[in-house]
Amino acid sequence: MKKMLLSLAVATAITGCGGGETLEDVKNENPPVVPSATVKFDPANGVISVPNDLLMSGTRDGTLNIPGELNAEGVSISREQYADPQLALGALDGWSTQTPFKIDLSFPPGISLDETSAASAGAVRIFEVVMGASLTDPDCAQIPAGIACKLVSELTFGVDFITQASGDAVAIIPLQPFKAGHSYINVLTTSLKDSQGRAIEPSSTYALVSEETTLITDAQKSLQTVINSYENTITADGAISKDDIIFSAAMTMQSAGQVLGTIKSVLAASLQQDSIPTPALQIPAQPVITVEQVFASQGVTGLSPAFSGVQYEKGSIMLPMYLGTPTGKEISDLSATYWQGMCDSAVAVLGYQAQAGDAFPNEPISLNDAMCAALSEGRLRDLGLDQTKHLTKYNSIPKTQSMANVPVQITKPILPVINGVRAQLGLSALSMPEAGWPVVILQHGITSKKEDMLALTAQLSIQGFATAAIDHPMHGERGVDVDADGVDDFNASTGSVLSYMNLQSLLVARDSLRQSSADLLGLRLGLNFVGPSAQLNTQDVSFVGHSLGSIVAPAFIAAANAPLDPQVDPLFNIKAVALASGGGGIASFLLESATFGPFVQGSVLLAAGTAESAEFQTYLQTDAVSNCGALAANQTAYVTCGYKEYVASITMQGETVKLANIQGVMTQFGFAAQTALDSGDPTNYAAAVAALGTPVYMNVVVGDGAANEADLVIPPMTANNPIAGSLPLAKLMALNAAFAPQTPTEDAMSYVVKFTKGHHSSVLTPAPTPESGATAAESAAATAEMQLQIATYLASRGQFLAITDTSVVTE
Repeated sequence: MKKMLLSLAVATAITGCGGGETLEDVKNENPPVVPSATVKFDPANGVISVPNDLLMSGTRDGTLNIPGELNAEGVSISREQYADPQLALGALDGWSTQTPFKIDLSFPPGISLDETSAASAGAVRIFEVVMGASLTDPDCAQIPAGIACKLVSELTFGVDFITQASGDAVAIIPLQPFKAGHSYINVLTTSLKDSQGRAIEPSSTYALVSEETTLITDAQKSLQTVINSYENTITADGAISKDDIIFSAAMTMQSAGQVLGTIKSVLAASLQQDSIPTPALQIPAQPVITVEQVFASQGVTGLSPAFSGVQYEKGSIMLPMYLGTPTGKEISDLSATYWQGMCDSAVAVLGYQAQAGDAFPNEPISLNDAMCAALSEGRLRDLGLDQTKHLTKYNSIPKTQSMANVPVQITKPILPVINGVRAQLGLSALSMPEAGWPVVILQHGITSKKEDMLALTAQLSIQGFATAAIDHPMHGERGVDVDADGVDDFNASTGSVLSYMNLQSLLVARDSLRQSSADLLGLRLGLNFVGPSAQLNTQDVSFVGHSLGSIVAPAFIAAANAPLDPQVDPLFNIKAVALASGGGGIASFLLESATFGPFVQGSVLLAAGTAESAEFQTYLQTDAVSNCGALAANQTAYVTCGYKEYVASITMQGETVKLANIQGVMTQFGFAAQTALDSGDPTNYAAAVAALGTPVYMNVVVGDGAANEADLVIPPMTANNPIAGSLPLAKLMALNAAFAPQTPTEDAMSYVVKFTKGHHSSVLTPAPTPESGATAAESAAATAEMQLQIATYLASRGQFLAITDTSVVTE
């Protein structure tokens, strides 16, 4: 089938380009016949709405075929060119599980979509199916890829999804994420009406190929086979008839978890294979200092006396880096550093094997080829077949680009001081357990650093915990100094946030998230080899994440606690989890974030290449200087300020067309960004965390509806995506709302607590922020309550949650 064109449209999703078929008025003497409204669908001419698995047609590696990926000679574009948001989709093995999308319709003049029908049950029906070439269903394994094989079930309108009119289109809005790696067929039915009450009709192309008639061209016959397989599969149980169908399209959701699962398996294999390095935490002998002294060296005083009872140590651990190392100093120089497979895709291997026959090399041709075969039970090879080596469910072993010596921050209770604090609190004295101190892994937020998590160590020490923390990649002590001049060229803690959350290359942003989760897996395993002198119980490990640390946590927890081997599982196990101010649906909440949204939108507009993009670039160099010039040295602050000023300016001037064009750019970016980020997004791991039964606590600042704002960094809910934000993530992890003191339970429980007071970073600092609206007393109260809740919850391993100050929480 001819490769179809794909363009970005101004709506709730990427859509097919082109205007569909041309309809002529059929004139009768009395009365005139009004042309029918139709579904836009003409693949041969580039008219196709997405998500649509027709863009998998002809795939050589199991990824989407996006126009522009191959040159005239059929050679793949360079890794750097996948920085283009549209081309980035060509690195994926499917579509986003959570992004709203739309199916375009064509209307004659004076006719529009009946909005009531578009929002009613039955106009759109969605069926989960098994497609051909299935990796999990043997009945469908030998059916050709792209052909529908088996009906699984129908999704429920109002529970799994809703629909609504969106201009000349019907929008489909998930209420639950689709299952990663699973396939679905979207169906439009005759219940979808136009403004005259007539059923929308299929396009002439769809009407032709959905019949059993004999067609002429190979392209027509191929499309007919595909569409007939869709309709035959979904009508198999009689729940819908072919006469009801005006359009059908399959969509396979991209995989999530296989790559991190493979990383865990490789880490586990390192225990027996000398060729794979095993992470091991090293803590050298060093003078005893306290966290209080560390804070004092930073000019922070007036702390709780408990911080003088927290010992501070520095160690290190060698971890595999799957992100590449940039050679230049510009953000654009990161564009090719996203993860790469160490092997050829299984799709490419199978294709070559079928073609080569007896000439296929059954014995390894290199050391890497042998490693690929050994780690994949022979499914993967390195035969030079796969130019791009994109990581997918068909190619899940990432290539180690380097080994990083990662600094580790360790804290432990100093008993005489901590027991003195406990006595003042009416608590009994602690003694170090025979197996050593239980450990809490701490993970900081974006633009922060591991040292900021020391704020939690007093409460955790009071409860008898040691802690271990590392920086995210491109943060803190893990910045990159390209030219070795002593100044980091890439460091989100001290420089641009784009060093990590790279909006110029979405695949790099995705793999920054996955690298954080992989680093935590390595740290968790490496704790086991620290040695007895460290006095750490590495069989009893919990986790606390703040902001970005909460975002990468579900992927880490899902991989760490997934059963692998009874002897290995305790080396990765996480007992209990506490998450502060996290959220899912990253692209959606970033665009709507009061803190990061203007910078994200401004950065996207600058790179859009539109007339408004050029105008905004000029505005930053001229008009913005008057109000934003003082921020010029800080790119993030200057773009944020400039974008706000620019949008306010054209809004005051009544430039509605420009505003609509800008909104279109953001919508296009949002669809592409969420699709590219999906395999690193916590939404796709929430159900796995819930299924594993890992006890999870989460706090969210929802505000008080008056002076105290809701979280201004990660919104509790988003306007454009009902499953993005903090509270939807909590729901997907099956957390129970708690707002009053909880009774200890025999079985561990999971909770979400909604705070009316405080702000995004209240878990770490009692200081108020001017933007949040909280007073100093309210902020301090929120901090004290959050830290106490986290410490007591982890101390009970999820069997008890202390809520002592109900004035700062709500139902």
